[in-house]
Amino acid sequence: MIKGILLDKDGTLIDFFSIWPVIAREVIPKFIKQIEIYDDGTIEKEMLESMGLHDDKVNPKGAFAYKSYGEVAEDICGVLTDHDIFIELYSIYVQIKELFSNTLKNSKPIYKTFTDMPELFKGLKDKGIYIGLATADTEESANHCLEELDILEYFDYVGADDGTRKPKPNGEMIDEFKDITGLAADEIMVVGDTFNDMLFGKQNGTKAVGVLSGVSDEKDFDDMADYIIESVADLPELIEKVNS
Repeated sequence: MIKGILLDKDGTLIDFFSIWPVIAREVIPKFIKQIEIYDDGTIEKEMLESMGLHDDKVNPKGAFAYKSYGEVAEDICGVLTDHDIFIELYSIYVQIKELFSNTLKNSKPIYKTFTDMPELFKGLKDKGIYIGLATADTEESANHCLEELDILEYFDYVGADDGTRKPKPNGEMIDEFKDITGLAADEIMVVGDTFNDMLFGKQNGTKAVGVLSGVSDEKDFDDMADYIIESVADLPELIEKVNS
């Protein structure tokens, strides 16, 4: 019986495409300028491609679709190394994380959602469902998003990048959610828009639910999803169906 859901954020709760590709294309040129290297556009292009951003398309299995800032920094470090530019990985991580955070704040994004979020989560809580978040984003950004959507009060757990927490598909956030709620893994649904989210759930004993509201088409889940729905709007019906 499903008693808890652990949700991804970008592409699952909010529209990924209206925010993150635009932010990334602002951040990378700023980063290149900040580290004071010459670039004729080649390095910028390679960095964006290393993140899975190709022109106007997002690779659903690319770094930007699911990786933490630390992992994105590793990919950027690899691009620089290929050009014989050697910068300490931690320095890249700190700069990238700060640039994304500041650019996001300054852009004051309007979070587009896929349904009436307060109504959705109030309904789930009224049915006794525990609700958690598991995102690659920072804690500050994740909490701000939930506050802006007016749904933070419904979350029993917020798992995000705090600098030490292991990113998905490592099961640390699932274990934390289990500890807080007292649920067993098979009583939890992991809900997300990437193959990595499905791996996160399946490797750690939960049900895995893919949503088509983000970066992935059905084929991108590689048969790892137990269920596929259009968006989180369909969650109450799915949970009722699974529990019946």
